[in-house]
Order: sequence, then structure tokens, then C-alpha cells
Amino acid sequence: MNTLDERLANRLHDIVDGESGSVPPVGALLDRGRRARRRRTTTMVGATCALLALGVATVATVATTPTSGRPGVTAEAAQPEPASPAIQLVSAVTASENISYRMRLTNSGPQGLTYEGAFDPRTATGYVRVPQDDSVMTELLINGTRYEGAERPRGTLPADKAGPGETYGRYGQYPGRYDRLSLYGDGNDVLGAAAPDPAALFTALKSANATISEKPDGTLHFEYTTSDKVGSTGTSGDVTLDGNGRIAKVALTGTWQSTAKGRLDKGTFSSTLELFDYGVKVTVERPTDVVKVKK
Repeated sequence: MNTLDERLANRLHDIVDGESGSVPPVGALLDRGRRARRRRTTTMVGATCALLALGVATVATVATTPTSGRPGVTAEAAQPEPASPAIQLVSAVTASENISYRMRLTNSGPQGLTYEGAFDPRTATGYVRVPQDDSVMTELLINGTRYEGAERPRGTLPADKAGPGETYGRYGQYPGRYDRLSLYGDGNDVLGAAAPDPAALFTALKSANATISEKPDGTLHFEYTTSDKVGSTGTSGDVTLDGNGRIAKVALTGTWQSTAKGRLDKGTFSSTLELFDYGVKVTVERPTDVVKVKK
């Protein structure tokens, strides 16, 4: 599917197919589209909802021609149903699709890393940097070609890291073509999927069988649990949207327990993904010191 309308229509029907007795709240989305009609994205969403409204009874003011002894009848316009949290999230991820952005992913804990970068999915071009004590791990993506290397750290090298080691500024060029950055992880978890592709957030939550709700302040909230033979993890998070209805922040927290070491271990974790400067121009220069990586 190539258009925003078609992608949103597909996701709306995807939700309805999974919820018995559900009907897309077309009226609510149309009403939201009218209030924000100056924004191109929301206008396109409204157009999609108009297409989905075919076959759905939308009652406007209707007057019947009076006959003798019968007064005219006027039917009041039906109030639109509020959009469900899941459909609000679908609208947000669709609005966040196929547009460039800057990002910051912060993981908690003493060993937690902070990833910063920018990406343009239309050109498969972007970068991400991860500062560590002995280097700044860097990934570059230029028209789908991936380079990975390390730059000199911003501070002084720790004493145990001094001496011969990493060649700063040297990058490995990987064979093949790529459509997203990879340093965030394997993309199997929620933030691992959403960081390089905000539009993948809904798909990741659906795959995790997440429950999506709305908090009183309008923030979208989700919860899900995963488990295996040695333990389980419970995760919850909040999704904040920006003024254009795009994903601005995903704050995630969780608890885990495991018996992998023959005892019961427990812990907590938290991560925050920030997405901003949508539409930014992303340009990346090819490094000069490049070594091709064999498959």
C-alpha cells in the first residue's frame, strides 16, 4: 500500500477483525479531522474514514414531507462515538510513517545506554550514536548501505582502556541493502521495533497481545506480559503524541523474574524513546576509512 489513506484503512480493519462486534468509530475520527483540517495528515485520515463510512448509517437532520394529519419529523444527528485507544494509536503511527525524524532512546540503570540519531525512511539514510566509556559506537546508513564503526570518546579514556585497541574512525561496510538502523537491538521487543520505525509500534504491541487504554490526560497506555520456561516479564508504557498527532514519546517500565541461575532473581527496568523534529533534513557523509565486511 502506498498512500496514507490505504495504510490507515488497512490498520483500522485489522483492529475491527480482531474485536467481535466492533465498528470503526468513523464519526469520531471525522470530527477530529474537521477540527484539525489545516493539517495535511489529519485531512488525509479524515478522507480514509469517509471511505470506511460507506455502508455505515450516519444520520443527519432529515425532514419528511408532512401529509394530512401528520406533522413533519426531524431526526437529530447522531453523536459520534469516541475513537477507541487502539484506533487512536493506529492514527498516530500512521501519521508518523514515511517521514524523517530525530530520536533519543534512554535506558535506565548504571549500565544503561543512550542512543541518539536521526533517520529518513524515504531515502534509507540516517545515523545513530551510542556513547560508551572507551568509544562512541556509530552506525551510518546511506541510501540503504550500512556502515558501523567507533569514534573517539568525548571524555578521557579510563585507565584500564588505555593503550592499543579500537581504531577510531574506521568503519565496516556491510553487504546488502537495509531500510532501518540496527544498533537499538533485534527489533523483537516494542522499543526495539519502534526506535528505528515509529510506525512499527502498533504492530509490535499487537504481536505482544498488549492491552491499550487511555488515561484521563489523554495519554495512551499499554500493558503486556511475556513468559518462557525460566521466567516472565510484565511491561507497561505510555505513549504521548505531539501537536500533529504523531508519536512524541514512549515511556516504558517493567518488572522481571527468572530462575535461569537456579534461584529466583527479580528486577525492574525502564526506557524512554523520544521522537522529535519530524520532517528534518537528514544527510550523512560516507566515512573515508572503510573496510568491506564479508558475509
